Amino acid sequence: MATLSVKTAFNIDLQFETAPFHKRVLAWMIDFTMMILFWFAMANIIERLFDMEVANELGLVQLLLVTPMLMYHLFFELFMKGQSLGKLALGIKVVSLSGQQATVSQYLLRWLMRFVDFGILWGFLLLIQGESVLGMILLIGSIVSFIHFVSTIYNQRLGDKVAGTAVVLKKLPYKLSDTIFQELDLDGYRVSFPSVMRLSDKDLNIVDNIVKQHYKNNLDQYVANVATKIKTVLNIETDMPDEMFLETLLRDYNYLSRK
Repeated sequence: MATLSVKTAFNIDLQFETAPFHKRVLAWMIDFTMMILFWFAMANIIERLFDMEVANELGLVQLLLVTPMLMYHLFFELFMKGQSLGKLALGIKVVSLSGQQATVSQYLLRWLMRFVDFGILWGFLLLIQGESVLGMILLIGSIVSFIHFVSTIYNQRLGDKVAGTAVVLKKLPYKLSDTIFQELDLDGYRVSFPSVMRLSDKDLNIVDNIVKQHYKNNLDQYVANVATKIKTVLNIETDMPDEMFLETLLRDYNYLSRK
């Protein structure tokens, strides 16, 4: 599996693994099953309430059956942040290549291209109905999409390529606690050392690692040396204990980086 690099607000590269082929196929099968179940359930309701012929004349079949089937993936990906029911069950999701949540326009483009990516289904139906030209176009389009899928680094179908998206494993291969990210009350937070922004990302990662290792190994002297060095470089004078000083620096950096 390939990995998609995501640059955070702290300029740290996180890695998402692209979803393996079998998970995407299983997710599609679950979604297809849900759509079939919906079709039979809704058709039964329409038949009981209106009679299918009357419902068809009133446009209810198109409104309550056809439209939900066509909009299934777009609806769920929009309102479930990149996941259909099948993707949710398999722990995969659609994201932008930037690593952020995909935009509405990206979901829309991806959905529109679905009629080409999965054109083999529509193509056969059109061929059966005698629409040979359009049917062949859709069949060829689906073949091209599959070739594109297996040959691209992020396993993108044509819809993903056009929309600038990829399907990845939702679970990170590490915890966010392994980074310098911290949860803060942004409304009530007060910065103690604004000069922390003069430190590089590498510097802050070293500080973060030192603080975390100190909890495990009691690195008092090492913490003191690093704290003294930073105070000298940033011209900071404070009576805070060294460990508290480093923790405050990290919190300040978290806050200022998200402003």
